[in-house]
Amino acid sequence: MKNHFKIAAYFVFVAGIVGISASTIFGYSSGPPDGRTGSPADNLQTCNDTGCHNNYALNSGTAAFSISAPSSYTLGETLSISISFGNSSTLKHGFELSALDASNTSVGTFTNVDSNTQVSSAANGINYIKHTSAGSSQSVNASWNVNWTAPADGQGVVTFYAAGNEANGDGTNQSDYIYTTTAQSSTVAATPTTTPTATPVATPTTSACEPEAITLDTKKLNLKLGEGKTVTVTVSGSDDCESEGATVTAVVKTGKNRATVNPATATSDENGQATFTITAGQKKGNSKVVFTVEDSEGEVYTAFVIVKIRKK
Repeated sequence: MKNHFKIAAYFVFVAGIVGISASTIFGYSSGPPDGRTGSPADNLQTCNDTGCHNNYALNSGTAAFSISAPSSYTLGETLSISISFGNSSTLKHGFELSALDASNTSVGTFTNVDSNTQVSSAANGINYIKHTSAGSSQSVNASWNVNWTAPADGQGVVTFYAAGNEANGDGTNQSDYIYTTTAQSSTVAATPTTTPTATPVATPTTSACEPEAITLDTKKLNLKLGEGKTVTVTVSGSDDCESEGATVTAVVKTGKNRATVNPATATSDENGQATFTITAGQKKGNSKVVFTVEDSEGEVYTAFVIVKIRKK
C-alpha cells in the first residue's frame, strides 16, 4: 500500500513539473519575450533560437512578412505603421517590433491602436510592441496596426526591426516558421511658417496611376548553376491602370549565397513593367527574391518568386 502511494505521489509531482514547463514554453500566444526582433540590440535573437520555434531555418517559409511605414517623419510626429503577413495559410500569427537609431538605441514611443497589440520595455532600455492573445488569433494573412511617435529632438534614420511567427496553431512550438524584416524612416525638416508668396507650386512627379498592386510573370524559377533568367514585374493601380514611373526594389531575402538579382531597383515603363535578371550561384538549393513598390503615402506592396537551383 505504501509503495502504491509513493508511485502515485511521484506521478503527481512529474505531472506538475511538466505542466509548468509546458505553460512556460507554449504560453507565447499572448506575446513573445522581449528581445526577439532580430535587431542588433537583441543580438540578432528571434524565436527561431534553439528550444523554441526552430524546426525550420529562419526566413525559409513561403509567406511574405513585411513592415509598412512612411519613409520620412518630422520631430514629434506620430506615424501609423502596419506589420503584416501575405501568402500565408496558417491559423496563428504573431510579431514583435522595435525602433532603433543609428547607434542601436531605442528611439520614439509605441502606442496601441486596438486590443491586438501590447507595449513593453526591457531591462536593456529597448521598447517593444507585440501581439496579444487576441492579436495572434488571425488566420491566413494576418496584420497589425500600431502607432509610433518620433522623439521631439534628434535627427537621423530610424530602423524598424520586426520578427514574425507563422504558426500552425497546434499549441506547440513545432513546425512554425519565423521571419524577420526591416523598414526605415528618416527625419525631414519641418515646414516653416512663412508669408505666402506667388512662387509657383512644382508639378508632382508621381504617376497619375498610383501603385496599388505588384505582380510577377512567374512565382517559381528553376535554374541550373550559373544560369540566369529574367522576371517581369508589373505595377498596377486602381481599375488595373498601368503605373508608369514607379520605383521597384528587388532583394534576395533567403539563400543570398545561392542567387543574385540585378538591378537592385528599376523604374516601371509606360506599361507599368520593370525587368530584373535572377542568376543562380554555384550552390544548389532554394532562394527567395522579394520585389516591393511604395506609393506616395508610404504604403508598400510586395510580391516574391521562389528560385530552385539544381546542378543539371
